[in-house]
Amino acid sequence: MERYLACEDDWVGTVVRCLVCEAYRITVHLFSYWVPKNGTFRKTGGRTQGGEFVGCRPRKRGSAPQFPTLVPGAGMRYLRSVSASNTELQKIIRDEIVKLGRISCERFIELALYHPRLGYYSQDRLRIGRRGDFITNVSVGKLFGEILADQIGELWEILGRPPDFTIVEAAAETGDLASDLLDRLSQSRPAPWKYVIVEPIEAKRGLQKARLHRKSDEHELAPTASIRWVKSLGESGPITGVILGNELLDAIPPRVIEFSENRWHEVCVALEGDTFKFGLEPIKDSRLAAMIEKIPLPSSQPYRTEINLAAMDWIRDAAKSLRRGFVLLIDYGYSRSDYYSQSRTQGTLTAYRNQQRQENIFEGIGETDITSHVDFTAIAEAALEAGCQLLGFTDQHHFMVGAGESRMRSLESSDRGKDRDKFLRAYKMLMHPEMMGLAFKYLLVGKDVPTTEKLSGFRYSSDPEKVLGL
Repeated sequence: MERYLACEDDWVGTVVRCLVCEAYRITVHLFSYWVPKNGTFRKTGGRTQGGEFVGCRPRKRGSAPQFPTLVPGAGMRYLRSVSASNTELQKIIRDEIVKLGRISCERFIELALYHPRLGYYSQDRLRIGRRGDFITNVSVGKLFGEILADQIGELWEILGRPPDFTIVEAAAETGDLASDLLDRLSQSRPAPWKYVIVEPIEAKRGLQKARLHRKSDEHELAPTASIRWVKSLGESGPITGVILGNELLDAIPPRVIEFSENRWHEVCVALEGDTFKFGLEPIKDSRLAAMIEKIPLPSSQPYRTEINLAAMDWIRDAAKSLRRGFVLLIDYGYSRSDYYSQSRTQGTLTAYRNQQRQENIFEGIGETDITSHVDFTAIAEAALEAGCQLLGFTDQHHFMVGAGESRMRSLESSDRGKDRDKFLRAYKMLMHPEMMGLAFKYLLVGKDVPTTEKLSGFRYSSDPEKVLGL
């Protein structure tokens, strides 16, 4: 480690050499000025999952975030009964259970997150930032969007600079990423960029339009006439370009299953009086049964986990919407072999509220985020079945090293010390293994695109088919 801390002259070369030769040790040199005197990295409060970091909390957008202590044993331990208070959304869910009987966890989470008026994502509330429930890569500052914009520029080049190239962002939340992408693209690659935001929630469309109109009035990005809003991917029409899903799939409700008494069951939500509780039902859905066949038989019981059929449907819809181009997905998750590890007996389903992991998804219904990790093998399989090509899969650490390498070299050769320091502060947060670097994964698939050219973000990645077990 000491030899990397000593190499202050050729820091970019050190980054690249160490990545190739010794994987994650590269960041020790790159961020050496941030390592405390005792040689350990700081880790303070935030999201974890199964002992792995899956998020963080900033003071405000663009400022230094507080990163989490690694807490082992996260997962579905919170799946237990609690008394449901008499809120309107809880009454709606209870009424549905009374009328229809037990409902799937997928349906419960759908209502909790996306009820048109009362769901967590439907309400006008602060979800991201120090005073919210979580942060995303975008919360670190503009650098994430700028690096993605450069990657989108590369995809445009790979397609031969088509004039109808369109960027489609699914679930743009505050519009910050769209703003950062268009800012960078308008400066680095002036072109008639077309941008489509897929947003089914009307209130959020209004907030996004206000945000981006304000930016347009300041002449900092392409005119908002080039930005279009649609309610679904199908409305975007045949697309030549890229569909971007940044932390989208983790917010799609999954089905929950359990292996106990030597067989698989579906975990459903039932009522006992006014109390929500979990119950087990036989597997009746043929699609769910087919996916269960791909899971290794657990060695211990009970073993609880998730299968996200709706996320697989989404990637199929995305593939249908592509005439020619790419789908780039960024999310926290695993390959199938890691997702269904014998040691991951409680799954990944987790709730977050007020920057804390909540142990019970029945508390604060409509006021709490509910999320699960992504099975990237299942998503890649669905994309291949829909006619796409698998082009890349890697973690954010490797992606950022490849995507940011040319920018690091340009800063090394300049005398802009302040720009370099600002870049490194944000860059370390995005790519350091103990921060966001290993939590987030990048999956790139394409349709009718050249396969001989590799996006720089996947320059240092392994064979995606081998990693995903395809």
